[in-house]
Amino acid sequence: MLNYYLKLALISFKRAPTLYFLVILTLSVGVGLVSANLALVNTMVSDPIPEKSHNLLHVSVNNWPNEDPPQQPFHLLRYRDAKAVLDANIGKRATMFYETGVYARDADSTNLKRFDSSVRATTPDFFELTNAPFAYGTSFKQSTTKEVVIGHELNQKIFDGQNSVGKTLELDGNLLTIVGVLKPWNLRPLFYHATENRAFNKTEDLFAPIETAIDLGWSVHGRSMSTVEYRGIEHNRNRNVFFLQAWVEVEGENQKRELQNYLDNYSQGLKDNGEHPLEVKNELHNVNEWLTKLKIVEQKVLAFTLASVLFLCVCIFNASSLLLSRFHAAKFEVGLRRAIGASNKHMLVQGLVESLVVGVIAAIVSLLLSWMFLSLSSNFLPALSNMAVLDAKIFFLCVALAFLTSIVSALYPLYRANRYTISAELK
Repeated sequence: MLNYYLKLALISFKRAPTLYFLVILTLSVGVGLVSANLALVNTMVSDPIPEKSHNLLHVSVNNWPNEDPPQQPFHLLRYRDAKAVLDANIGKRATMFYETGVYARDADSTNLKRFDSSVRATTPDFFELTNAPFAYGTSFKQSTTKEVVIGHELNQKIFDGQNSVGKTLELDGNLLTIVGVLKPWNLRPLFYHATENRAFNKTEDLFAPIETAIDLGWSVHGRSMSTVEYRGIEHNRNRNVFFLQAWVEVEGENQKRELQNYLDNYSQGLKDNGEHPLEVKNELHNVNEWLTKLKIVEQKVLAFTLASVLFLCVCIFNASSLLLSRFHAAKFEVGLRRAIGASNKHMLVQGLVESLVVGVIAAIVSLLLSWMFLSLSSNFLPALSNMAVLDAKIFFLCVALAFLTSIVSALYPLYRANRYTISAELK
């Protein structure tokens, strides 16, 4: 019977190709648009490191030296505050870092072309804390060495993707040795630096030891604030310059409470010494709590997603209207089949099989349209390029939506077709 119903569906398509083309196109546009928007939302709300996101804690402290802090507590730390977090030795590992940038080239190459490269100046624990994937080599072992880890894309540009461990990079006139090469690494969102609208930036081109970066005077490219004047970053270790972020990986709630108590005691000690007048208010947020606090989900994207869902409802209504006209035009055929013994159940199954065939075609077209919508979004809005990802979850959701909408759009026409009386249809 299934083969018979499939043959009837193909006959229906041949009899009214324009109508079914419009039905498929209408449903595909609606499903494709919804899927593209859901892909963006899915990237925004996804857990970037689910295997340990609940154990990674962002540190915010309330040590601003006067009564006019930018926020309480502040997510940026002074050098000595961040060092205090690392020196506490609470938890499995801890890291501090800031964002900078340099011009990079192969020091051994005769080609003088330089590449503008983003740099994360950080400590050795950063790589294990973030589960950075290495293709070759390892991370640097100290924060004071002239070593560097290179990202996949920059390694492709400079060394054609080869194993560049041991090679020397010239970074703003300074020579640093490559000790590690990363695999392609996409963190969505970029949880370790989700502030300052960087949540959907790509991971950095280079990762350098933080003490070396400070000594070389690599300036801060992210947000920084200060209550004093200073000439360069190399002079700010003991000044009230807030430019670092700190993360700690703990093993359970006990270590989290221990870290919270340590931070509170540290801030209270500074307050007792007259170094800040603020209340002791320090916060620890795990990855998902931190991303929620930052409200990285764009309200405009959510609004557009809701609008696309309403648009899909309109598409289903239009497709249903087209199918209703098709069934009305074929009511004689329906009456004849019922007169020779086909029951309402048989007619319903036939209509559903026809809808599933429409759903298969609509699913394929919807996926193509979703990919096209995401590509156009990336071209017109480059900031969305790292969010416009059609992953497996959205792929299957798109297929399921195509089948669901094709069935829903056919239900009312099928109901109406089965309500006709045989005598009236054959008269």
